[in-house]
Amino acid sequence: MKVLRFGLIAVTTLLLLAALIAPRLIGPQVETVLQQQLSQQDNIELTGYQRGWFGAEAVTLLTGKDGKTETQSDIQHGPVLFTRSGLKVGALYAETRLTGKQLEPSLRHQLEAYYGPISQVLDESPVVVETLVATNNRVINTLHLQPIDRNVADQQIQFAGGKIQLVTDYTGQQQDSRFELGEFVRMDGHREALYLQSASGDFALAPTGAGILQVKLPLVRTNNDSGPLELRDVALDYTGELVAPKTLKVQTAINLPDIQSATPASSLTQQLHLPAVTYDDLHHFLYSLLLKPSAERSWPQVFQRPLQAQQQLDIATANGPMQLQLDVDWKGIPRSQRVQNDKLFWLDSLEGSANISASEQALMQSPLIMQASALKQYGFLLEENGQLTMHLQLDKGVLAVNGQQLPADLFVLALMGGL
Repeated sequence: MKVLRFGLIAVTTLLLLAALIAPRLIGPQVETVLQQQLSQQDNIELTGYQRGWFGAEAVTLLTGKDGKTETQSDIQHGPVLFTRSGLKVGALYAETRLTGKQLEPSLRHQLEAYYGPISQVLDESPVVVETLVATNNRVINTLHLQPIDRNVADQQIQFAGGKIQLVTDYTGQQQDSRFELGEFVRMDGHREALYLQSASGDFALAPTGAGILQVKLPLVRTNNDSGPLELRDVALDYTGELVAPKTLKVQTAINLPDIQSATPASSLTQQLHLPAVTYDDLHHFLYSLLLKPSAERSWPQVFQRPLQAQQQLDIATANGPMQLQLDVDWKGIPRSQRVQNDKLFWLDSLEGSANISASEQALMQSPLIMQASALKQYGFLLEENGQLTMHLQLDKGVLAVNGQQLPADLFVLALMGGL
C-alpha cells in the first residue's frame, strides 16, 4: 500500500510539475506561430504583447473599409486550459474582446443600434471571440453575440444571444462550422415590429468566399404600416466558387414556402447567379445596396462598377403564378464619365433581357397594378387566355419590347403611367 501511495504521489507531483512547466515551454512556440500568421494578414496589426508564465495579453488593430477596430486578447498557454465551457486540453486558448477605444464607424453604428453605447470596460464587450487550439488538428473559433434587453424611448429590443463557430485544421482548412441565433424580439410601443424564432445554419467558407452557406429560419414575423407579415420555414442558400484570382462565381437561392400577409402571395422562390464577380465589385454592391442608408445613396456612384447577373423569381398567389427572369450585363460607368441624364443614364451601359409571365388576375391584384395597367393599356403586356407576358431586350440604349424597337424613355414613361 505504501508503494502504491508513493507511486500515486509521484505521478501527481509529475503531472503538477508538467502543468506548471509546460506553459513556459509551449508559450514561446505558440507565440512564434501566432505572430507569423498575423504578419501575413494585411488588415491585422499587433500593437501590444505582454507574456506571462501561464499566458499572454495581446492588443491588435483590425483595419476595415472605414477605419480601425482595437481588440484585446487574453491568452492561456496549454496543456491545461480554463475555457468558458470548462477544462480543456490544448495548446492555446484565447478570449478576444472589443476595447471600445477605437471602433470602425460603420461597425460602431451597427452595434450601438442594438447594444447602445459601446463601453471601454472589457467585460461589457457586446461580442467575444473564443479561440481554442486543440490537440486533434482542430482550431475552434467561436464568436459569441451577447444577449440584449434594452429599452430606448418607445422601443424595446430583446435578444437571447447567439454564436458562430468556425472550425479549421492547423493549415486553416475549414471543417464542420455552424451558427446558432437565439430568439429576437423588437417592440415599437405595444406593437411587435419584428420577431425571429431561434435560427441555425451550416457553412464551409474559405477566406476567398468560396464554399457554401445554408440558413434556416423557422419563423419570421413583422408588422408595419403595410400590415402583418409571417414567413415560415425560410431557407437561404449560398454557393461560391473561385473561377479566377479574386473572382467568384456566386449562386444564391431564397425559398419562402409559406407566406401569410395582406397580399395574395403564398410562396416565393428566388435564384440569383453571378457568373464572375470580383471581390471589389461584390463588396461595392453589397455595401452600397444593403449597408448604406437609401437617403445617402448616390445612384451614379452605385452604378460605377460592372455586374453580370441572371435572376429568376417565382411567386405563387391565390390568383395564379407570376414569374420574372432577368439576364443583365452591366458594363459599369467610369468615374470620369459625366452623367447626362439623371433618370436614364444607366441605359447606355446596359445589355440584357427580361421575361415577365403572370396570371392576369394575379398581376392586376398585386401591388404592381398601376404599372401593369399602364403597360397593358399601351400594348406592352400581351394577353392570351388570361396570361400576361412581356419580353424586353436592351442593347446599349436600344430597347425592344416584344420584338418591336421602342425609345427607352417612352417605355419608362408608360411604366410610370406618364404617357
